[in-house]
Formats: sequence, structure tokens, C-alpha cells
Amino acid sequence: MKKAFLGMMLACALLWIAPADGQTKRKVVFGVPVTPPNVVHIPPYIAKDMGFFAEYGIEVELVTFEGGTQTLRGSVAGGLDITGTSADPAIVGAARGAGTKVVGTYSHKLSQSMLVQGDIKTCKELKGRKIGIQEVGAFSEVLSRAVMSTCGLTQKDVQYVNVSTKGRVSGLLTGQIDTAILHVDQALVAKKKKPDLNILVNLWETLPKWLYAVYIAPGNQLAENRQLYVDLEAALIKANRFMYKDKAKTVEIAIKYTKGDQQVVSQTYDILANAGAWPVNDGLPKEMVEWTINRQVEVGTIKAAEKPSYDKLVEVSVIDAAIKKVGGRLTGDKRWD
Repeated sequence: MKKAFLGMMLACALLWIAPADGQTKRKVVFGVPVTPPNVVHIPPYIAKDMGFFAEYGIEVELVTFEGGTQTLRGSVAGGLDITGTSADPAIVGAARGAGTKVVGTYSHKLSQSMLVQGDIKTCKELKGRKIGIQEVGAFSEVLSRAVMSTCGLTQKDVQYVNVSTKGRVSGLLTGQIDTAILHVDQALVAKKKKPDLNILVNLWETLPKWLYAVYIAPGNQLAENRQLYVDLEAALIKANRFMYKDKAKTVEIAIKYTKGDQQVVSQTYDILANAGAWPVNDGLPKEMVEWTINRQVEVGTIKAAEKPSYDKLVEVSVIDAAIKKVGGRLTGDKRWD
């Protein structure tokens, strides 16, 4: 009887230490921008497929949107625990009291080009032309405005045409639009189909300090469940580091979700990896973040009096804890030194 009782207690203890799969999983709704994603957007998909979220007891539901502005709205409205978005709407949201905080980034460096019709050779020749944007204040519009500002043009000098992220390539091919900001893989596909399209500027060369993208979380949820966000960010950092180590598996997963051509996805991976587009540490240096905030004032998306401070925008303690959790900062490579 005594042995049976001890055996039962031991079994109970083992169940408590190693509960059945799913019993201790923390469920998270993760908003991801662009559907289907481009190669640059795949870190959350890598983290899910490679089991990095599960490793920390997190069950993630990926919910896709048409772009970063919509994911920001979804985060503010509620229902999303963490959200990927371009930095511009995140900064605007913080400036206007959205109550969200940055907890990481999937790609800190710009990785897009402005592609134009073949007869456009200079920035000034954008005057009077049709620019494909998602909406005013969204990533593509803000960056288009930034490019135009280099040659004295404003949004009043062009015609905006609303197209989805996915629709920018077809818009250029059919002549619906004259120019658009495209991701690397989109530009490769477009030029393959219409070789006379020109890359007017590569944004990572023109705007090397511009912060591209971030993960944001509702401030109230962050305060209530800080450890969850530390674990989420740790899983995402692991995904980024994995991507540099295993091109073949990364390209395989990227093709699965982007539905892209193998050659284009592979070529895009090489361009992004060589540029160090995916951060292996925090990817949010204060100088870069503050430079981008100041550019929002210069292009007119926020007023100087609204500028959020670095600490108001970024939840540094969560990111630092996540880096410590995955073994500390990586060094020794010019892409992240």
C-alpha cells in the first residue's frame, strides 16, 4: 500500500515537471505585415517552423495583414499580442499616444529600392508621375516622400495611387503606376518580367540610418506579462541567428510562405544576408532610432513637439533580457559589430 502510494506521488510529480504537450503553452496572436510575406518578413515564420517559440512554451497564431499600418491599428484596437510593422507608423503611433512599445525588430536596415518606369532617369523626373503607395503615412508613402525630398519635390508634385504591397509589381508592369518602393524580391521579379524598369535608388544606400521595421506590443500587456515578451524576443533572435547559419532551410521555409520562385528567393536571401538585414542582437541602436524619429519630423509625418524619446518608444529592458537569455551578444562579423 505504501509503495503504491509513493509510486502514485512520483507519477504526479513527473507529470507536474513535464506536463503533457500544450498544457503549459502560452498562446500568442502575432500580427505579421504583408500577405504573402516577402523574404525580409520571414523571421516569425522561421521561429514557428523551427520550434523556437515552442522551446519557450509559446504557441503562436500568425495573423497576416496588408501592411504595417494595418498591423499597428490591429495592435492598438486589441487582439494582437505582438505585431510586426515598419518603424514609421510605430513612431507616429507612439507620438500620438497609441500606447505601444517597441520590443525588437525583424529588419533594422532598409532593404527596398525605388523602381521606376524606363523613361525616368532622375528624381526630378518623378514630377507629375503616379506613385504607388499603400496609404498616406504608411511605409511606402513616407519613404517615397523621403526620396522626393532629396530633389526638392513634395507629395503635391506627384499623383498617389493606392495599391497593395503585392500589387506594386503588377502596377508597374501594366503601367498603372510609374514608380513604387519595392522589396528586393519584388524588384527582382519586376525587372525579370520588364527589363527596362530602372532602380532609381536603393534605399539602404540613400538612407543608411533609417530604421526599417520593428515589433511592437501594447504597453499594458507588456507591463502585465513582461516575461512572455522576453521569451518571444529570445525566440525571434534565435530565428534570425539560425537564418545566417542555414541558408538551405531558410530558403525552403521562405518559399513555403512567400510562394516565390526558388531562384528569386535564393538571390534575395543572399542580398539580405550579405547586408546583415536581419539583426542578431537588438538591431535598435539609439543613434539610428533617434535619427529616424527626426526624419519623421523633417518629412512631416509628426510635429517636433510630438517626438517620442528613445526610452518612450523602445522597451530596452525586455530586449536586453532576451539577448542574455540566448547567450549574449554576437560579435566578430562586420554585419553586426
